[in-house]
Amino acid sequence: MPGLVHELLFTTAARAPDREALVTHDPGAARVSYAALAAAARRFARLCVALGVARGDRVAILAHNGVEYAAAYYGALAAGAIAVPLNTAADPSSLVHYLHDSGARVLVVGPRLERVVVQAAPRFGELPALATVVMAAGPAMAALGKAAPLGLRLVPASEADAHEAAPVEVVVTPDDVASIIYTSGSTGRPRGATLTHGNIAANVASIVAYLGITEDDRVLAVLPFYYVYGKSVLNISVAVGAAVIVENRFQYPNVALDTMERERCTGFAGVPSTFAILVHRSNLGERVAAGQLAALRWVTQAGGGMSPTLTRELLATLPGRRVFVMYGATEASARLSYVPPEELPGCIGSIGRAIPGVTLTVRRPDGTPCAEGEAGELFAQGANIMRGYWNDPEETAKVLGPHGYATGDLARVDAAGRIWLVGRKQDMLKVGGHRVAAREIEDAILEHPGVIEAAVIGIPDELLGDKLRAFIVLRAPGAPDAADAPDGNALKLFLKDRLPAYKIPDDVVVRDELPKNPSGKVMKDALRAAP
Repeated sequence: MPGLVHELLFTTAARAPDREALVTHDPGAARVSYAALAAAARRFARLCVALGVARGDRVAILAHNGVEYAAAYYGALAAGAIAVPLNTAADPSSLVHYLHDSGARVLVVGPRLERVVVQAAPRFGELPALATVVMAAGPAMAALGKAAPLGLRLVPASEADAHEAAPVEVVVTPDDVASIIYTSGSTGRPRGATLTHGNIAANVASIVAYLGITEDDRVLAVLPFYYVYGKSVLNISVAVGAAVIVENRFQYPNVALDTMERERCTGFAGVPSTFAILVHRSNLGERVAAGQLAALRWVTQAGGGMSPTLTRELLATLPGRRVFVMYGATEASARLSYVPPEELPGCIGSIGRAIPGVTLTVRRPDGTPCAEGEAGELFAQGANIMRGYWNDPEETAKVLGPHGYATGDLARVDAAGRIWLVGRKQDMLKVGGHRVAAREIEDAILEHPGVIEAAVIGIPDELLGDKLRAFIVLRAPGAPDAADAPDGNALKLFLKDRLPAYKIPDDVVVRDELPKNPSGKVMKDALRAAP
């Protein structure tokens, strides 16, 4: 397998030029072959060179999943640049932060994202490195021209089409930085994980090996490509020549399932909230029972711990499918461990073992290895681990050391060598002298059939240290078990047989939904700020 990320695309295009690479279902729907996608990427690479982009320059990409994103991503890499995918939900202030922190020379703007760029444009004078914005011509381009500082070059995206679809003669090595991917920022300001071509290529090869994905797969992509998990879905599919079926309408889950059925998708990737929606707020179960998703053979879950209750529900909803529970981090190019599907029913709640090429260890605060069953911090070593945080040596030093990458997760290892997470270092609460893991309480709450989501936080208390508050989302009215939806007192009574008294939340707040970032992680900072 190639050691350069863009060569994943070009190698597949040379081997299977006519195979479908991307299928999109937005307005202007298209079926794009590998040959066509590779040509678009090479034209974009030549546009970058024409714009003065040099090896190591940063090219920021603000685009929804689709051809525009993929061509800019692989094209920027082919030009020797560092791709900086940006959160499509960024507000003007966040956008300026990403551009300033990365020192982006070029900003590529995809369809339907022009507004935030125009709103941020008056502050572009704070960005001395930013020289060019590439976006579709039209009213937004004119508005940007009025709002942006003088000297900023505005280039229509169509200008790439005028370039030849030929390779760019730029030397790129596996040790070169390929991408700066900003962490999801569920707590604090996002940091840019610096990933080399070698980091990403090593992770792709490992995932392809254990997942068993082939060129015959058709993968439904609902996770954003700027997110490390979504980018992994794109890269592993491109590496083997699978088709990526882009579905940007997951806010309507049954529409996404329509696409899955119509396109005969064989694979699907999601985070816990994705599967909570599919299991509880879509007709997934009915379709499976009716044989309408017969082509689906595997699903993968990562992006945060999925509760044992939801895992069991997913297995029951998808009988006969291979369900991969996985664990990873942006800092690890995506993946660190997985549970083989055949083992999952017997170890629900575990994150399994390290993926090929990765070593995971659990250590005490003094760095010595923990004994079997003893909880400590989880560390990771492997060719996929980031070089560090962009422009942040202090934060880098906190997480990279002699034992590898300090994940910040607390874990234990069982007799079979499987890893079990017990909580986050920053999510450990102190209640009356007891150390309490929020995750343990959340998992217990989610055993109640009337609850589909839960998040537990600590509220500062002079006597206890932390007072526990649980936020819950109830099963939709009319759904099975909806009549059992608990109020606060009923939930506390339910937990009495499952948790010691000091772990039972003092307060229970019912919400219609929990605040989440675009990658599906609950934003506990937002809950802490809630009145």
